[in-house]
Amino acid sequence: MQRRAQRPLRLFRWQAMALPLLGLRGAWGPGLRTFTVPSFLKGGGQRRLLSSRRAGEDHTFRPGPVPLDEETVKLHQAYHDRTIEWTTENYDWVSRKAYTTDRDLPSEAEQLAVWRASKARNHRWPRLEERDMHEVRFARGPQRFSAAPDARALGDPGQNVFVISLMRRPSKLRRVLHELHRFGLDATVVDAIDGDGFTSQEEVAKLGAKTLPGYCGHKNTLPCLTTGQLGCFMSHFTVWQHMVDNNIESALILEDDFDLQEGFVERLGDMLEEARHEDWNLLYLGRSPTEGDLRRASRHLVEPGYTLWTVAYIFRLDAAKALVEAQVQRRLAPLDHYFSIAMGKGLDGHWNENAMEWAKHIPQVLRGLAMTPPLVMPYAGSMFLSDTAMFRSGTKFLDDLPETGDSQVPLAGGGSHEAAWRAAKDLSVEG
Repeated sequence: MQRRAQRPLRLFRWQAMALPLLGLRGAWGPGLRTFTVPSFLKGGGQRRLLSSRRAGEDHTFRPGPVPLDEETVKLHQAYHDRTIEWTTENYDWVSRKAYTTDRDLPSEAEQLAVWRASKARNHRWPRLEERDMHEVRFARGPQRFSAAPDARALGDPGQNVFVISLMRRPSKLRRVLHELHRFGLDATVVDAIDGDGFTSQEEVAKLGAKTLPGYCGHKNTLPCLTTGQLGCFMSHFTVWQHMVDNNIESALILEDDFDLQEGFVERLGDMLEEARHEDWNLLYLGRSPTEGDLRRASRHLVEPGYTLWTVAYIFRLDAAKALVEAQVQRRLAPLDHYFSIAMGKGLDGHWNENAMEWAKHIPQVLRGLAMTPPLVMPYAGSMFLSDTAMFRSGTKFLDDLPETGDSQVPLAGGGSHEAAWRAAKDLSVEG
């Protein structure tokens, strides 16, 4: 029993800098490295501090004009509690897993076949071909969320629900299908761009994708873009491109770790009606706020500040057009941070001290609203299959890829930049 009680301490030591990257918040006590309940979860809108003494950084939640509502706080509290519980129960797997494909791809032959298919799919970017889209039909009739006669004008996505899913994550896809079936939803599963399918910086450059000039992250994220973050941005971009190519007025875009809240369909319709008189082109259905909300638009809608997560949002065509026509893939950054800057949020640098510099390269074209409480959350445990943060050893930084060349087998993870960052933060991987 004593050994089991110590396991979370070992686990969280190497996750001290990783948790905030996915919006998971807490406080690291001096010398203990234990996860404690953030102060903002004890009282909506209160100041909270996430500090890693060893890393020497402060992550501060700022109140703002509108405190977070009680239901939003409860949802995040429950998510954090379930995540810690799941981590403790699955400690052995989490601590040993390093980089894995998926438990449902047990053989090396299967893994290699899927990796090669993903690599081929990468080279069809930014277009979506029929072979990259897979229709799922669980609705009993034409899909609508709003009962209003002008539902489309309200931003109702109707049949245009897209789920971004990595080919090498069949276990997550199984859960996606379960959720869609449970709520009777139609959707199109989109084969994601797999950043780990890229084997050189030249390969990425030939597709026209590159980071912001002089990109070095910021105090609350990694110093280099990871291949997972690259794949995430490019995957969402391909849906925006599809919207533009097919004149899709609005689309609900989901990542494959979504967890729909009870009454999802009816509540989404109600909230679209609440937004009738608001001028928006981005509507967060799920988010992780770094500050209090800036304005309450209605009972269940707010204007958010700097916010994290892109697990679920509705995008209107003018937003997709603005980003595609601005060729934002030529100056990209982690997508959730990018969205915040594109909304003109956080420019005072409270969360991202480089926000003003980023804003020189990111068009402020998004007019965001957020549903409160969220209609979508990530499911507990999904972060350990995430490709966008430091929840595995050997995370690949884009800068660590070979400058040129091409490989028909996956490259080993890690590299000099990743190793230097871990060493600087004293984040050794245990297990």
